[in-house]
Amino acid sequence: MTEAARAEGTIYDLGYQRYKGQRLGRGNAIRTLFGYSFRTAFGLGRGERAKLAPFAIVLFCFMPAVVRVGVAMATGQVALINYAQHLEFTAFWLALYAASQAPELIVTDRQFGTLALYLSRPLRATDYMVAKFCALTAALLILTLGPQLFLFSGKLLVAEELFPAFRAEWRTLLPIAGGSIGASLLFASIGLALSSLASKRNYANAAVIGFFLLTSAIVAMFYSITSGDLRRYVVLAHPVWVMNGFVNWLFDVEARRRSVVGRADLPGEYYLYVILGVCAIAMTALFLQYRNRDE
Repeated sequence: MTEAARAEGTIYDLGYQRYKGQRLGRGNAIRTLFGYSFRTAFGLGRGERAKLAPFAIVLFCFMPAVVRVGVAMATGQVALINYAQHLEFTAFWLALYAASQAPELIVTDRQFGTLALYLSRPLRATDYMVAKFCALTAALLILTLGPQLFLFSGKLLVAEELFPAFRAEWRTLLPIAGGSIGASLLFASIGLALSSLASKRNYANAAVIGFFLLTSAIVAMFYSITSGDLRRYVVLAHPVWVMNGFVNWLFDVEARRRSVVGRADLPGEYYLYVILGVCAIAMTALFLQYRNRDE
């Protein structure tokens, strides 16, 4: 080193000091990850292309509700607004949303090595898993609960008197919320569980959408060649039929006898048990995938 370089060089002895500020802890880390993941599920904070798919799906989920309310207002027929059938109309878009956004939430973190940064203390792998699951469920609630609340509001506006209509309709809020939560848990759990097995995002996208399409096709084919009690219980293996049966049970609606769910005539509790069972299996699969990260 030259004399000029030595003369210009300066050594700063900053030393090492303990951090004396506030430590927000594990709970704040979970909340922060949940909020970030929820925004990620809609492409917020990223480029325009990342927002295109989620917001297009949101539009398609709201469209049937908007059309129903518009026709009801134009004709004055309140009976056109039906809560129990809405999720059936949007089931494909719910599956597509889970297939596109579940991999975005967890596969990307592994693929680009950011998972190790998340799991630096105080966040644990199980905390990460729960935060991602809750974020995707909350995002799906925008697609399931939002349109039905719009239908509820539209039904009040179509009525001749607002407050009498509210008194007659407010009891439907509980089954609306229950059906939306059940459907959101079902699609979120399946999407995340399958995505956790993939090494790349494209593989996870294909696995999730392939599961919904193939499962529906195989169960429908098996349903057509069976008979008796076996045919009735095959309904419980179809994700969309399970969701429809659960919603019909909550709204105390007798399913149309010409429909698959109607002909099955199964107790409504069975559909609830299937949804809870799928969620339990999916959470177990996620736990097994991430538990070694805590060791």
